[in-house]
Amino acid sequence: MDRNRFRRWTPPKTIGSYRRTVLISLCFLFGGSSLLSWEVPKKETLNLSLWKKIGVVEHKEPGKKNTLKPKENTPKTGELFFDFEGEPSEPYLSESGIPFPSKSISVVSSSYLEDQNTHFFGKKSAYFSGRRNQIHLSVSGNSLFGTHPDPFSISIPLYIGEQGASSVILDRTVYVKGKKYGISLELNDGKPTLYVNHLLQKTEFRTVSFVLESSVKIKRKTWEVISIYFDTLNHRYVLYQNGIETAEYENKQADTIGFGFPENDSTPLILGKSYYGNLDGFHIHKGEPEISYTKFESVRYDDDTKIGYMEGSTAISPILETKYSNSTLQQIQWKIDEPKDTMITLYFRGSNQKFNESSSLAWTRVHSLSNDLPKHRFKYYQWKVWFRPDPTGKTVPNLQTLSFDYIEQSPPDVPTLFRLDPNTSKNKMVCFLWNSNHEKEVQNGGGYIIHYGLLPNRMVGSVFVKKDKEHQLKKIDGNEEGSGFRNKRFCVDEDTLVTNIYIPEGQLESPSDRNLADQVDISKKEKRGLLFQPGLTYYFRISAYNRYLNEWDSKDQRSTLSAPISFSFPKEISDL
Repeated sequence: MDRNRFRRWTPPKTIGSYRRTVLISLCFLFGGSSLLSWEVPKKETLNLSLWKKIGVVEHKEPGKKNTLKPKENTPKTGELFFDFEGEPSEPYLSESGIPFPSKSISVVSSSYLEDQNTHFFGKKSAYFSGRRNQIHLSVSGNSLFGTHPDPFSISIPLYIGEQGASSVILDRTVYVKGKKYGISLELNDGKPTLYVNHLLQKTEFRTVSFVLESSVKIKRKTWEVISIYFDTLNHRYVLYQNGIETAEYENKQADTIGFGFPENDSTPLILGKSYYGNLDGFHIHKGEPEISYTKFESVRYDDDTKIGYMEGSTAISPILETKYSNSTLQQIQWKIDEPKDTMITLYFRGSNQKFNESSSLAWTRVHSLSNDLPKHRFKYYQWKVWFRPDPTGKTVPNLQTLSFDYIEQSPPDVPTLFRLDPNTSKNKMVCFLWNSNHEKEVQNGGGYIIHYGLLPNRMVGSVFVKKDKEHQLKKIDGNEEGSGFRNKRFCVDEDTLVTNIYIPEGQLESPSDRNLADQVDISKKEKRGLLFQPGLTYYFRISAYNRYLNEWDSKDQRSTLSAPISFSFPKEISDL
């Protein structure tokens, strides 16, 4: 195919196939209409907002192009999770889809500054500047802050500034008859310290306090995760920094009977009480904290089975459709960022037969964007992109743009100069001449169909096969004796009609014969037309078809019918 013959607005219709370039703009990928750019005159719009996102998000930053990348590793369960994607007045209204709304934990008041340049989860974090910025949470109705709580954890990702080395990050304390009850998480010269005041219950109504003090300083201007595990069943309390245990207190003495907050305590839980720096992903949940704190999915290893796991994330397109069947991929282009030890892979599947999302149609991995592309011929197709972070879960690949070129197999043109051959010698025979189609898909493996009927626009029969010298059925190619490029020739007599009306069972059932014509279906073998009758005028039309014609999934690979020509079969008076 000569690509130089294409024109932007007037591509010649005389080419058997033509090239389309489809550009998927991530600016529209998940938020409305997408952009479809053609190299042929027709312009269409695909709505890719229905792409399935399995662990994938569209990431937007001011002044930068949008990117598609894996979701961040936010907790999946909990009593409360703040990623600060909502408004400062309502931080629990999360855009992450994991707000963990709790009927027993509510925001009483909230004040902080949004910081879109620094974040651990999502697209922004909360900046606290001393006592001016605090979040007060009502937790009095929550069982974790009651008199007999189940084991629970509190996790706080923080990013301290120059003044944040001495701070009160989390506090819930109350004075009862001059005695201080509650918890307070503080930074003392950058070292996390948890004060637990009179919450450990002893016999004879006594209570005990203890302190968890880490010896490891929090680094400035980097995200660090502090987690506290309250194992109230085993009376074990642990302080973690980035998943590593840095302080522990355990009390299994015989007189230790429980752990709990004062009864009917309405004191709020204050987040960022006296803190200079950023917080993000504040999380309260039952059970132990996550041991490995990673921003994205990290590799897992099972010591028992000796198998590693890393599922990754997937974006899948809807099932798309080309105008014509038998389209073929030519080139794929994309712009990606693939940091060290990450993976991003593109998959494709396509078919001329329509399929659905749950179809067993296999996916083919795209190894090269220009060479060794999937060899499918398709009218319906689908894309899948797989993203996998690095094994530590710190960095991820992302996709910025994706475009692909494919050749659409257009149907052939109508055969030209279809006419009667005046040199017919036999009775009840009519011969036809026409110009050969130029398309190589017709010349090599395609053919012609002659249609006939009693009215110009109503065809009641068709002739699409002939018998060769060995009486085998063959396609009509017009290459009869005395024919040429401008004089394709074929004659139809009663034997030809019988051959096309009554095709023996099994003659056209093999896959190689399925594309002989659109009437190949064996169920139609006795409904293909009628014999010529004397005294009637018959109208004839011709069509050409590609070698890709198939009644089941490629009916469009046939031309429209030519203008009709007519022939009258004489009737003898003796026949009356």
